[in-house]
Amino acid sequence: MKIVSCLLLGFNWQQRLQLGGPNINVAERNDKILKVLDTAGAVGQAGSLASEEDQLKMEEVAKNAIPLSESKPARISLTGEHTLIYSAAPGASSGRVFGNVVGKVSQFFEDDEIFYNRVTFGPLQISLRAKREILNDSSIKVSFLETSFNLFGRTVKKSEAGGGGGK
Repeated sequence: MKIVSCLLLGFNWQQRLQLGGPNINVAERNDKILKVLDTAGAVGQAGSLASEEDQLKMEEVAKNAIPLSESKPARISLTGEHTLIYSAAPGASSGRVFGNVVGKVSQFFEDDEIFYNRVTFGPLQISLRAKREILNDSSIKVSFLETSFNLFGRTVKKSEAGGGGGK
C-alpha cells in the first residue's frame, strides 16, 4: 500500500502553525514540508512514471511528514483551487490519461460539498464534478456527479458521471 496517494499544493502553511501539534519545532516542520515538496518536484507529478527508486524516496519523505497531518482530516474545510504536485496513482487521477501523456491536475472547491477534479491539456480541460460527504473524522465518501469536456473555456460535452469512491 502506498503511503503517498497525492499531494495538493495550495494549502497555506503559514496559517496552520498548529500543524503537527504544539510541541513541533517550526524549523523542523518547515524542513519536512520543504523536503516533501522538493522531492515531489524532482520526481514529477505522475509517480507511476517515476523509477522505483524515486517512488520509494517520495514515500520515505512523506512518511516523515505524517506527524504533521491534521488529527481530523475529513473535517478540514477546503476552499479555492489546489494544484497536484505528486500522485502515486497509475491512472487519470495523476493526470496520466493515455500512455505517458500527463496533463495538469487541479481540484477546485466550490464549497464544503461540491468540488471539481480537473485535468488540463493546453486548451482542453476535462472536469469531473463531485460531491464530498463526511463519514467520520478521517473518512469521506465521494460521489461523482458530472463529467464535462471544455475547449478554450467553452463546454463541448457534458454527461452524468457514474460511480464514486471512499477516501
